[in-house]
Amino acid sequence: MAYRVYAMDFSFYNSMGIYSFETRCEMLKEIGYDAMHLSIWHGERWRDAAKLGSVKGKYGLDVAGVYVVLDLSLGESHPRNEGILKMLETLEGCSTVELAIQSAGSHLRPSDPAGDDAVVKWLEKALEICERRNIDILLYTHLSFWVERHEDAVRLCKRLSHPRLGIVFCGYHWYAVDGSNLAGILDEVAPYLKQVNLSGSRRNPHGFGNVATIEPLDEGELDNFALLGQLKRIGYDGMIGFQGWSEGGDAYLKLSRSLQAFRDMERRLEAHPHWAELKLLP
Repeated sequence: MAYRVYAMDFSFYNSMGIYSFETRCEMLKEIGYDAMHLSIWHGERWRDAAKLGSVKGKYGLDVAGVYVVLDLSLGESHPRNEGILKMLETLEGCSTVELAIQSAGSHLRPSDPAGDDAVVKWLEKALEICERRNIDILLYTHLSFWVERHEDAVRLCKRLSHPRLGIVFCGYHWYAVDGSNLAGILDEVAPYLKQVNLSGSRRNPHGFGNVATIEPLDEGELDNFALLGQLKRIGYDGMIGFQGWSEGGDAYLKLSRSLQAFRDMERRLEAHPHWAELKLLP
């Protein structure tokens, strides 16, 4: 089975600017992607969200999701956080919202369960809207954010037990946080896993967060072939995206390379599934 693929729009940022919404869609269609993606952040790009309803008809692409950031240290009623709820009420052309939770409150460190009650309260309000509008919220793990580990996302999903709440497995952020126990983490995440994104990466103090780089899939030391084998093992069959944050440069070229590398991984895994069965070093 060939996975359906998308590119997060981070791939289209570089030090000179950001490619337009229309150009991003045109490039992705020409390269051979199945879906596009939109980062709304704290609400800076609501205007582009209004264009999502026309993407399928105009470009022949699906919309994999929109990415937003919740920061409860600003207060639950802060315009940025209220804006996410307003977006859920009006979003068209997309049924997936990727939610990165930057903070659950002031002075809380990443993964601190003391923030659970505040986040659950906010999510309950958001999920009421999602029920009415058939939208999924997928928790997006992020280095140095409050939901930093996939275990944090699993904890929230178990507590809320809501069919509209799921998880994005973020290959880079798993690797950057500690990069260990992949099989065990994927087994925990599997019941809630609705989306995946991958990156090439290598440990480097000049990388993102002074921890590791984010690169096309044909670069780095992170073994995405073995990671893909683990996704196959747990039966994941949803879309897979390529992250692209901080890659910069010629977006078309790098996205072409990542897609070509990914399709080659799929080919090898289909022909030789046992190749992905890595053993721990002694």
